[in-house]
Amino acid sequence: MAFCSNCGTQYADGGRFCPKCGAPAAAQPMAPPVYAPPPQPPPYGAYAPPPQAPYPNYAPPPQPMYANMQAQPRYGGKSKSTAVILAILFSFFTWLYTFKRDGMKFWACLILYGISLVTIVSGIYLYDIQLLIFPAIWLWAVIMALARSGNWYAQY
Repeated sequence: MAFCSNCGTQYADGGRFCPKCGAPAAAQPMAPPVYAPPPQPPPYGAYAPPPQAPYPNYAPPPQPMYANMQAQPRYGGKSKSTAVILAILFSFFTWLYTFKRDGMKFWACLILYGISLVTIVSGIYLYDIQLLIFPAIWLWAVIMALARSGNWYAQY
């Protein structure tokens, strides 16, 4: 049995503090805490394990968006050759092929064609305007179909 150096109370030998006054027991060397070293990976020879990703495992890594990045063709994607053939054969009706993005062009050209056809049916012949409108719209559709990349149609 040990006695407190502060108040003289008797306490068990293993106690670190006096149960009456709370004073620390006689200076006893405290053992430092024992920490286990982190587990070492088994040796791989010349192979080094891949570095850990800086992002959590539950989220995919962010993908960079570059203009020159190749698009992955997806099932049901559009093709540039189909758009060019439609433009050559059917003029502005090729914009029905990509209507989500070219819908306003389609409607504008349809209105211009409708106005010119109404003038022909009504007997007002505006050959100068009609000779400019029809080829200009046809060229516009063909050039737009040729200018767009195949990736643009594949992503559509």
